[in-house]
Amino acid sequence: MVNTFDDPSPWYPITNQVDLKHLGKLLEELGELTSAVSRCLIQGINEREPETNKLNRDWIEDEIADVIANIQLVEKRFKFIRQQERIEKKTKHLSKWHEMA
Repeated sequence: MVNTFDDPSPWYPITNQVDLKHLGKLLEELGELTSAVSRCLIQGINEREPETNKLNRDWIEDEIADVIANIQLVEKRFKFIRQQERIEKKTKHLSKWHEMA
């Protein structure tokens, strides 16, 4: 059955504080990774942040690590078990796509 505006579906926001912390921190780290990737696209991966002199390559690597760590915590918290098959399919698909010129 398709839901319409005449038949709204109730939403129940997460209220568990630990669940909120897990998802909130993952979202924060994803935002930081987005910023790092954006800077690499704009300035170049081998350039440096002007104020801290940190190499963009190091920044993006740190943020990827932070995201992976938080993903692992979210997987454990919510008992996610189906990702590996999806990861393998996506990796295969994107590897082919990246090779296209």
